[in-house]
Amino acid sequence: MKKDEQCLTNTEVGASRTAAVASETASELGVIKIHDNVLAALVSRAVLHVEGVARLAGSALVDGLAGMVGSHSRAIEIIKGDDDKLVIGVKVVFLFDTVIPEVAVAIQRAVIEQVEHAAGITVTGVNVIVQQLEDPKPEPAAGADTADATLAAMGTLG
Repeated sequence: MKKDEQCLTNTEVGASRTAAVASETASELGVIKIHDNVLAALVSRAVLHVEGVARLAGSALVDGLAGMVGSHSRAIEIIKGDDDKLVIGVKVVFLFDTVIPEVAVAIQRAVIEQVEHAAGITVTGVNVIVQQLEDPKPEPAAGADTADATLAAMGTLG
């Protein structure tokens, strides 16, 4: 299959969207292909390490099933432009009491740094879509046994 046959047209952004391989480059030793799931994992890690982010948006069940069949989360979109540069979209849930623009910019910087450093691919933009706000999860009481705290949180311990 040729490289051009792997791309589907994305009319919303006027760019090509890679179906499976987000990056393909040749080296003197052969071809290097980076699957979009690898890039999605880099994006996910970068996003989840930003303070103020609760989680990626989406259904845990659906995203878990997608992960089992080798597909990345619907909360991450990787769009390959004509010039082999990427635009990444990420849907997130923020914690209440965060300054949304500051956290969104931190996400953009973290994603660009992570993808460019690890994969060597230029990222021209990161679109952050804040879909929800949620309260932080309460932390277990100091000195409480971790298993007891987990069972108490689930309502199974009296």
